[in-house]
Amino acid sequence: MRSMDGFDRFGNPESRAFDLGSGDEDRIRGERILLYHCPVPDGPVAAGELTRMMAERGLHLEVHHAPPTGCDLTAGMLAEYTQLWHLSGQTPTLSRQQIQLIADFVGQGNGLAIWADNEPFYADANLLAQALIGCRFSGDKQADRVMTPGAERSRGHFLDHQLTQGVNNLYEGITICTIDAAPPTVTLLGRSHDGQYCMGCYEADGRRVVLDTGFTKLYPDRLHRSAGLGRYLSNIAFWLAKGSRDVEYRLLTSGRESIAAVRQGSSAAAYPFSVAKPAATICVLQWDSPATMQLTLCTPDGTVASHVSSCSPIRVGLQAYLPGTWSAEVTGVETAGALVPYVLRATQSTAVRVDTLPAQRGGDADGQVIMPFYFLCDVSGSMAGDMDDLAKGLATLHHGLLAEPIVNDLVMMSVILFNDSARTVVPLTAPEDVTLPALPAAAGLTNYSAAFQEFRHRFETDRARLKGTGHRVYRPCVYFLTDGEPTDQNYLQTFEALMTSRNNPAHPYFCAFGFRDATETTLRALAYADAGGPHKRGRWFLALQGHSVQQALASTVEVIGQSILQSARSAVDGAPEVALPAAIPGMVGDRGSA
Repeated sequence: MRSMDGFDRFGNPESRAFDLGSGDEDRIRGERILLYHCPVPDGPVAAGELTRMMAERGLHLEVHHAPPTGCDLTAGMLAEYTQLWHLSGQTPTLSRQQIQLIADFVGQGNGLAIWADNEPFYADANLLAQALIGCRFSGDKQADRVMTPGAERSRGHFLDHQLTQGVNNLYEGITICTIDAAPPTVTLLGRSHDGQYCMGCYEADGRRVVLDTGFTKLYPDRLHRSAGLGRYLSNIAFWLAKGSRDVEYRLLTSGRESIAAVRQGSSAAAYPFSVAKPAATICVLQWDSPATMQLTLCTPDGTVASHVSSCSPIRVGLQAYLPGTWSAEVTGVETAGALVPYVLRATQSTAVRVDTLPAQRGGDADGQVIMPFYFLCDVSGSMAGDMDDLAKGLATLHHGLLAEPIVNDLVMMSVILFNDSARTVVPLTAPEDVTLPALPAAAGLTNYSAAFQEFRHRFETDRARLKGTGHRVYRPCVYFLTDGEPTDQNYLQTFEALMTSRNNPAHPYFCAFGFRDATETTLRALAYADAGGPHKRGRWFLALQGHSVQQALASTVEVIGQSILQSARSAVDGAPEVALPAAIPGMVGDRGSA
């Protein structure tokens, strides 16, 4: 095993940037995993370690221990999760109804990991595998060795796959079984040294299932103490997550024999990669050392996009959907003379629709989507002590958006200030064209209606302007920041008339943030429950007691930036969707009421 800079004692790359989807956790953040643990005589899995590991990816894992006999899995239990990891016992416990429940769960785009082990610890695993995939488990073999990358179905080796990205050496498990009678829809990922097919996955019609024949990997004396398990499990969780579907991640720096690195003023050899069919493509560059780096992406027709930043990661994408050979190049702009290790990956959407492809290259293509975001900020007299923090927050947000090239192509932002009246201080435009003005002194009352009226007027004007230049304008999003209750008595009537689907076909997504004297009742009423479904409802957040306005503004700005970036990525993937925040540190909140 290698033990050198950049590799752990098992020979696997140490950097978390090698994890599947690293840097793209916003896609899956907040999803929940249920590990359903059937009784086994040699003890439970390392629940604490698994929970911590998943939390590092933005996921919540909970372990549920089945009763001594039978299975207590219900539809209500599964409804809280987007992944089920089922660890099988030695006797069958799943009823036909429960098997159908799990099949329906997977059919709805949720993920399933079937964990089996040596005979007889695959009783329920067989029921699930046969019903959902058409394969089964059998056998009882001593394993306890380490696999390495290799040819398909060769003993002691595993395949290159998204599930094995960043893994050079992978522990088989103690005693294992094998995957039998696997249909062509199952990819057999690994074969142990004694010939057992010990890893596999299934993907068809939006359904994803992982098969593993050695759940002893999850035991406390094996997890993190055996080769590659931490990254393998992290990759499983990301691959099965609902938010990662329709996106393919490809490591361009594999980390097999060495870790890619670059010095100041030099460029690494170009990384070619093929795109077999039209696909939105983004390259992501990550590094840990202090450095300024440059990433350049070139399409088959010679179109070039490049970005320089001292903040990792750098993302470069092009509004191009050309198959063929693309290339990416990494340059060390300022590294203080040091050799800077880095990780480079290509991210490709696999669900681009024909009607989303640009009509022409260069400039603003006809029909290009623009996602508008409006910031409605309270500058009434009670904000007098907070204006510097508000100005700093807006500047931080603007700077963060400028660091993301895909945002500048797809997102426009506007700032509206309100007190007694409301006025637009930043007209709707791309982040690179925004100049933030000095904020005025806080004064006056808190007239919510004035803010709603100014937004409605401005958006109607902005939408007409953008549509007149051939753009498609996506449904707007409003971030509403206030420190107090409205002083106008008719604010709800104004909101109803201007901001809801009953009276405005282009009603906005609405996310309300409250500090100091704002109340939950008022914010909840503004987090409008859209008729499009619960996932499209607005959000409201209220700072907790003891959480200062300064702290609340800082955490709010960070989460808003993540929300905008995730929304922009969805547009690049061909399916634009505003991704409203789910949680903010130091604030309580929820979706709007129905």
